[in-house]
Amino acid sequence: MINRRKFSTLMSLSTIGLTSAQAAEWPERPVTIVVPFAPGGATDVAARILAQELTQKFGQPFLVDNKAGAAGNIGLEAVIRSPANGYTLAFATMGSLTTNPHIYGNAKFNVERDLRPISQTFKVDHVLVVNPKVPAKDVAQLIAYAKANPDKLTYGSAGTGSSVQMFAILLEMRTGIKMRHIPYKGSAPALADLLSGNIDILMDSVPTSLSQIQAGKVRALAITSGVRNKRVPDVPTMQEAGIADYDTAAWGSLMAPTGTPDALIARLSEAVQEAYKKPSVIEKFLAQGMDPVASTPTQLSSLIQRDTELWGKVVSAGKVKID
Repeated sequence: MINRRKFSTLMSLSTIGLTSAQAAEWPERPVTIVVPFAPGGATDVAARILAQELTQKFGQPFLVDNKAGAAGNIGLEAVIRSPANGYTLAFATMGSLTTNPHIYGNAKFNVERDLRPISQTFKVDHVLVVNPKVPAKDVAQLIAYAKANPDKLTYGSAGTGSSVQMFAILLEMRTGIKMRHIPYKGSAPALADLLSGNIDILMDSVPTSLSQIQAGKVRALAITSGVRNKRVPDVPTMQEAGIADYDTAAWGSLMAPTGTPDALIARLSEAVQEAYKKPSVIEKFLAQGMDPVASTPTQLSSLIQRDTELWGKVVSAGKVKID
């Protein structure tokens, strides 16, 4: 007669076997990648590039489903409520995973508890640009001017809680300067007002600002990440400009609901890493102004933890909140 402990052990082993078998057969039908933003943006484009590669790899359609709203929260909530069987994934961003939890008081999920990392998917550097009328040729001059004229300089953002605002608040934290925030509904109107001189500073993505930098309509002072960007090789990093503890960039990732089997997570992560070795895939990302970056689940987990801590401090310092 089997006692309760042995029965429990046998049941656990049988469950593991089923999970492994299911993972080996997966996918047997189309897989949905939820993009928590509207179609046409950088995140959506990146997701479609990856979806095409995964479709070729696994022989089943990987379909992009845009579920926009609440800066990504609505789409992530939909993924979290889905069965953890590998058929619904999230194409999440730095903001939706590491900034939103500190900003939105009504969020219905916990990233660490409810989602599993698969792989990082891309990185986008941001750049500190100023209107040419600003009396600063480099970061040191900008800091000196800002300290001599507190709250005189204005910076735009793509909206309250956006990565553009986060990078600007981080600049204030690292240098002790104070600027006035002017939020916009997206980067395009913010850049337009920077060009017209209605605001002084913008810390937008390199792809968004590149043509204006090249045309000399804005002055680029520094790149936010720790390595110079090949698109603007003459622009120093923040660290090179004298701000030692400033190294960050926007990024994307592939995530799954908690409970997704380890074997599926591993297969997906390996598939992303394999795809990103193809010159054709690299070229597609670079053409969109993004750097393709794949990672292991552990590496992505560390990135999420690091940025969650960083942006929590930034949100607190900037008193940023959306109810």
